[in-house]
Amino acid sequence: MPMPLIVVSNTSVALRLPTTMGASQAASFRDGIRAALARAPRELLLDCAEVTYIDSTGLGLLALAQSEAVKIGCTIKLANVLNAHVRNLINLMQYDQLFPLVSVRIAEPHA
Repeated sequence: MPMPLIVVSNTSVALRLPTTMGASQAASFRDGIRAALARAPRELLLDCAEVTYIDSTGLGLLALAQSEAVKIGCTIKLANVLNAHVRNLINLMQYDQLFPLVSVRIAEPHA
């Protein structure tokens, strides 16, 4: 199932992440990142509002997204990291040094 891509502004897009970020979401995540970066945004918000679990594969996918975004001058931010387990893991692995953590309202995608 594709991850919803939301246009936030003319320079910013958001990708809504699923509840679980792991190996089973790898292909969908890579497709979503490609679609988002194809729009050449300055900022990509990864909406983590619904994420309740992330494993080492999920963390690796975030790092891969970061390396692709840097190539086009795009900044990735982790938005709405609400789950305490996910936030603790991001802090423990020092991903909060790699990705700014922001709290932002992201509209629903239009059908």
